[in-house]
Amino acid sequence: MRARHGLWSHICVLLLITAGIYWSYSYTEQLGIETIRSAAIHRVEIYDTALKSELARYAYLPSLVNLNPEVVRLLQEPDDVALTGQVDRYLAAVNRGAHSDTLYIMDVQGNTLASSNWDQSYSFVGMNYGYRPYFRKALSTGSGSFYGLGAASKEAGYFYAERIYASGKVVGIATVKINLDKIEQIWRRAGDTAMISDAHGVIFLSTQDRWRFKSLGVLSQDARATIAADHQYDAPGALEPVGLIRQKPEGDMASIARFASDAILGPHAPSFLTSRFLLLSRPVPGTSWTINTLSDIKSARVAAVNVALGVGSGMTLVTVFALYLLQRRRIIAQELAAKENLRHMNEELERKVMRRTDALNRINKTLKIEIAERHRAEAVLKSTLQELVQAGKMAALGQMSASITHELNQPLAALRTLSSNALMFMQRLELDEAQQNLRVICDMTERMGKITSQLKRFARKSPTYLERVLVGSAISNAIFLLDARIRSGDVELVREEPQDNLYAIAEPNRLEQVLINLIGNALDAIAEVDIDHSARARVLTITVCGEEDHVSISVRDTGVGISDEVRSHLFEPFFTTKDKGEGLGLGLTISIGIIQEFGGTLVAQNRPDSTEFTVRLKRTTL
Repeated sequence: MRARHGLWSHICVLLLITAGIYWSYSYTEQLGIETIRSAAIHRVEIYDTALKSELARYAYLPSLVNLNPEVVRLLQEPDDVALTGQVDRYLAAVNRGAHSDTLYIMDVQGNTLASSNWDQSYSFVGMNYGYRPYFRKALSTGSGSFYGLGAASKEAGYFYAERIYASGKVVGIATVKINLDKIEQIWRRAGDTAMISDAHGVIFLSTQDRWRFKSLGVLSQDARATIAADHQYDAPGALEPVGLIRQKPEGDMASIARFASDAILGPHAPSFLTSRFLLLSRPVPGTSWTINTLSDIKSARVAAVNVALGVGSGMTLVTVFALYLLQRRRIIAQELAAKENLRHMNEELERKVMRRTDALNRINKTLKIEIAERHRAEAVLKSTLQELVQAGKMAALGQMSASITHELNQPLAALRTLSSNALMFMQRLELDEAQQNLRVICDMTERMGKITSQLKRFARKSPTYLERVLVGSAISNAIFLLDARIRSGDVELVREEPQDNLYAIAEPNRLEQVLINLIGNALDAIAEVDIDHSARARVLTITVCGEEDHVSISVRDTGVGISDEVRSHLFEPFFTTKDKGEGLGLGLTISIGIIQEFGGTLVAQNRPDSTEFTVRLKRTTL
């Protein structure tokens, strides 16, 4: 009975150790895969933003062409050879200035009347594109888009088309073709394995050249017929499956996948594609496209194996040690009956003292190692904070991009008109009027130069050392970058500063980053008031006060205020009250980290009819 009981005990212990190893491996692998998935989601968000920015960059060109009266006249008089040449040259000039691939116009039957590549061997002039989806959709709805191989050039590109009107009637279609190779270059520089597929699952952009125009899965006959009718991918080997096999879902939009043994991989494919990897697929809003990234999960498996080995070894040692203690207790119990029990106990006591001493020595060594690791972790944390600060700048520039683009587009449009007028005045020998136009052009270019130089200075990586900073200058620089938002939001800006210049200990670029974040948040809060309190004043107040040893900068808005519950979480990472997609919740976290590094403080408090954030820095006069 005792032998059978011992056998079952050993079996139970073995099963317990096996279960512990399996659970630790599964849990650690899942945790590692989730970390990889989160990083992949972040990269896909960046790629999505870059793609939409690239497409929006050229979307204005068809509308611009519609404004040219010669283009409209050519669509009404298509047989005018001289007029055709003028429009060809105009389209070539606009296309060259915009750095797009091709710009061309078609009549309502799809015949190309003029094109920017009129003088090339693969000219679009005379071609009929009435079968293309972008033409049909633009003709029926006003605008259309499409990605595919060019019928004449055999070069892939993104096509965007809009109607051309004359006297309220549709007379033609203006189309711009865009080369998206820049997106693939961004992926390759990032060292990523990524691709974009269309609604049928056909890959048209990829870091792996052999995947281009291949399909993620087997296409139906209807899908193949639609693609063939549109002449979308008329290339050798197109529409073949790449051999991708999804094995197991891993959260939203992700799955564990692998390639079949006969998959299309090529000699330069990353080595991790020969085993399991993480596939993340995210739709591109506003299109029928999907961005797919493939991430190596080897690190998660290696970490899981290491943890499982550690857990198994630890549980085995604990079990052996427990068995040892039980056996030793029996021996000691037997020796108690003997007269020499005292001598044995003394010897055991000495051994225990030695073990304790060795254990203390090992613990001391372990503590020294942990202290050294903590110092290294602090260095890594400081480096990470610097990178997070730089990322915060890039995020701020991204949020300001729309208003800054508007700020630059207006003078650009004015420059075009003024320069044309100046040429006309010079032809008429009206030199005074021409000089006046040129002076206005000089003023506008100087204004645009200030904007771009300020953006360049703000975006550069900040040094880590602190210096003497003029507080008023830092505030002015921040306001300059946000001036377009302030004016477009119809916000009254009030600055309350002493006559004397105040200096603080800080780093100017990062101090401006903090001020931009606080002022931007204040503008967001003021903008929210319009929803329910349209009659409320829209005032942004910036106050600077000098004390004996400190300088305080207060940013106060007339927004909706913040509750006590929200205020208690304001400076926590990833906490935000904005809608999804409008903020990551890192702005105030980065800001308070920067201010604390300066040796200052950042606090938030409610005022009557307003919210106020106050930065307090050390003052200096040297």
